Amino acid sequence: MSTVLITGAGGFLGTQLVREFVDGGHTVRAGDLEAASLARHAEMGAQPVLFDVARRDTMELATEGCDMVVHAAGLFDLTASSDALFAVNDQGARAAYEVAAEKGVGRFLLVSSTGIYGKGGLDAGEDQPKGPISEYDKSKWAGEQNVVRLAEQRSVPLTVIRPTLIYGPGSRYGLACWLALFALRAHHNLKVAPIAKGGPMGHHVHVNDVARATRFLLEREDTVGGTYNIADDTPITAGELVRIIAGSAGVRVLNQGLPWWCGRIIHLIRPLAAWYLRRENPRLAHLWSRYLEDNNLVQGLSPRIDLDWVGYLLDDHTYDNGRLKSLGFHFEHPDVRAGLAETLAWYRRERWLPEA
Repeated sequence: MSTVLITGAGGFLGTQLVREFVDGGHTVRAGDLEAASLARHAEMGAQPVLFDVARRDTMELATEGCDMVVHAAGLFDLTASSDALFAVNDQGARAAYEVAAEKGVGRFLLVSSTGIYGKGGLDAGEDQPKGPISEYDKSKWAGEQNVVRLAEQRSVPLTVIRPTLIYGPGSRYGLACWLALFALRAHHNLKVAPIAKGGPMGHHVHVNDVARATRFLLEREDTVGGTYNIADDTPITAGELVRIIAGSAGVRVLNQGLPWWCGRIIHLIRPLAAWYLRRENPRLAHLWSRYLEDNNLVQGLSPRIDLDWVGYLLDDHTYDNGRLKSLGFHFEHPDVRAGLAETLAWYRRERWLPEA
């Protein structure tokens, strides 16, 4: 089997990628920053290595002798500065590909994002025009474009995946922040939450399926040069998603008569909302610390409200996964409803949340 370098191995997706490729019989190098904890990756059977996109020497050492590179390293923080996002997600991706080419790597897979399609997408296919909105999505699109250009000039065959919003055991961001927010609300006896009816449709994908799809694509020769959306089979409305997350934390959601699009007023008061959240999020973090102490929990989740996450819930985000499925791939977690129930059980088992 091949020697595979997984970059960003210490992260949520990276950890599952390491497990998937080790289980698949590959020799795996788990690459990440010096501050990353990779002890459990060694226990899985991977070789921890230093990989920092800001230090070319670390990239060269980590990549030497590898047959494949899965570049999952990235900065996923919707509050990060544009400079920070582009430095990692664009310049870092380019540097990783350049080093792979210099070291004679046989395959390179880049983890991009469906966020590059922009808002209002319904069943967006891989060839649909792109219109990224947030600085994060812009940085991912820039990185993908630049790596594709390099692949046209250099020798390393490239495959690109575009996962939608990833969830699953171990997740600390995205849907996990909302779960913590509702858990905190329930803890303070605020067990009813009003929301508008219905809402836009959105796709999600379980982290295990992203990892499985990555190995599936890299082990096939006919996927060279291809780009693939990674989204499950069952999009749901934003209203139902909020109801599932809130309900799992013990908060009952009351549907109100107002249409969901009324929430878009947030765009009109964005500066004021940003000012408020800069003060509110530290307060939530403080309350969460007390919540952990009261319930004897492990610090895993943390409540946080990012404006771009609120904006994400206000538009349709569904994607065509037909190109991937036409190759014979199937999703083990085709419906986010069941996947979230499994994820919630994991959080409770690991003491990130109290037992129901």
